Amino acid sequence: MSLSHVPVPVQAQIDRLVAEIRLILGYECALVVHGSIALDDFHLGQSDIDILGFVDTPLTAAQLRGVMQVLVVNSLQPAPIEFSLLDRRVLTDWVHPAPYLLHYGESWRVAMTVALADPQHDWMMVRHDPDLSVHLAVAHARGIVVAGVVTIPAPTVADAWAAVWYDIKDAATQVVDEPVYVILNLCRTLWWRQTGQVVSKSAGGELVLPQLAGDAAQVVTQVLSARRGDTAQLPAAVVLHRVVGELLERIAGS
Repeated sequence: MSLSHVPVPVQAQIDRLVAEIRLILGYECALVVHGSIALDDFHLGQSDIDILGFVDTPLTAAQLRGVMQVLVVNSLQPAPIEFSLLDRRVLTDWVHPAPYLLHYGESWRVAMTVALADPQHDWMMVRHDPDLSVHLAVAHARGIVVAGVVTIPAPTVADAWAAVWYDIKDAATQVVDEPVYVILNLCRTLWWRQTGQVVSKSAGGELVLPQLAGDAAQVVTQVLSARRGDTAQLPAAVVLHRVVGELLERIAGS
């Protein structure tokens, strides 16, 4: 799959990011676009550019710092970037939560800007991310390799479910602030639990909608409309919480 379905400014952003990262890490590194772009559900202003990177050789602190500088500069130009860098060896012996060498997302901007200004920052610390197993599942199913060569294995169902649960467990507290993301993410999770298919948030909402009635059907219809960029009147918090509860019950029972 190419990136031809992505807005031209975002294509240019990805091309620029890939070129700058490869200059720092070398041309043997592999970069894989996953998430909404790979699932053909990218909406500028709502979606991130999701990328996994893989390296074979040990990196220096200067290289890791350099990649972080590239990420901070290029994110939001125009789309936010979420990026994780991993040792390629983890793909042959996957553990959950998986270790990573570097991570960036817009919620990390302030902390990473401070780190870049700190000559004592420890760039070599390996951390673990509970989200990585679900990123791996999406990359395995639909990932787009934009640099290098890599084969992405599927995580175990147990690891993928642990990562998904980590992502959705706080849905009730998040839904008022992010109703479109939360409701559609629960829908695609329900579809995955029912069928094993990895789909986008929009596709999840559309596929699950025929199973729903009442408030749940109305809310999913409304958030799908908002996802498309239409003006949609979203319901009160009490209704959103009720629908989240129903979707979580369906997921638990599937």
